[in-house]
Amino acid sequence: MKRIPVLLCIMFLCLKSLLFSQDKVKLSGVMYSDYFYNIDNSVAAKKDVNGFQFRRIYFTADFVVADNFDARFRLESDQSVNSNTNGGKLGVMVKDAYLKWKEIFSGSDLFIGISPTPAFDVSEAAWGYRSLEKTILDLNGIVSSRDFGVDLKGKLIENGSINYWIKYANNSGNAPETDKYKRYSAMFKFKLSDNILTSVHVDYADRADKFDAFDKQTKSNNQYLGSLFLGYKQKEDFSVGVEAFTRTVQNNFVKSAADALQDQNSVGFSVWAWGTLSETLKLVGRFDSYDPNTNNDSDGNSFFMAGLDYKAAKNVSVIPNFQLFNYQATDTQGKSLKDLTARVTLAVTF
Repeated sequence: MKRIPVLLCIMFLCLKSLLFSQDKVKLSGVMYSDYFYNIDNSVAAKKDVNGFQFRRIYFTADFVVADNFDARFRLESDQSVNSNTNGGKLGVMVKDAYLKWKEIFSGSDLFIGISPTPAFDVSEAAWGYRSLEKTILDLNGIVSSRDFGVDLKGKLIENGSINYWIKYANNSGNAPETDKYKRYSAMFKFKLSDNILTSVHVDYADRADKFDAFDKQTKSNNQYLGSLFLGYKQKEDFSVGVEAFTRTVQNNFVKSAADALQDQNSVGFSVWAWGTLSETLKLVGRFDSYDPNTNNDSDGNSFFMAGLDYKAAKNVSVIPNFQLFNYQATDTQGKSLKDLTARVTLAVTF
């Protein structure tokens, strides 16, 4: 029996030697944490709620598998139903798990597994403040940030001024596949100059047909999405970006039992900017407008946020900020509903 601990120690040392070999594995992580206070809230019971929270924890391992193959395995915890345990405790979920075949042909890489979707990769990187909030497509659940499938991405022009990304996936996010319906998406990124970047994204998702009780017919319920991003950056002095999208879900809305199904049309746009005040301070602000159904006059909202980013160290930011959601919906007294939250955010990368 005494041999077992010795064998375990030997196995651990061998595994440690393999995993922490600098030329084989790179370990990294991200942590976004807040102290928040709900100054006002559209749900009365949530007003004055305050406390500490984790909005994102990443732990990532990037592996060198072979000269032309890499792999990534990433775990996430975000204090949401996506990663909490059945008992409601802080848990983890698999965020990424994919194999990358580098240079499958000149200028292009192939990805297989659970990996990011092309929808907001460019805009999120340009925004640079995922620590404060998701970009508009992600924030409103328009497209999942991950999906299980096959991706091909690379350069259309040798100098990298025009890049592409196409994906064929389950359309089930990080969850196991349970149906026959799939998602097809493509993104093209254009570097117009050293300062100007733009991207165009299109997406089509199969969905199960819907039964229309009005005329007793089965109708398509597929989803079409298009989005556009334009960003300008002047070194580390300031940056500004604009993102807009339109989405149509076929036969996904009915006004009343006396009406046939109609298409649900959603639109939204986001404008953000940040500027450097000093070596350690940046001012950041953003405004979004989102209408999930242009045929419904009471379900839209606007979002405004502002913050002051204090760079305490190279990979550590302390960001006092606030968020305001204004809703078109009103309470029983006709008063507009809103959510106003003040936060102090700690953003750490390692």
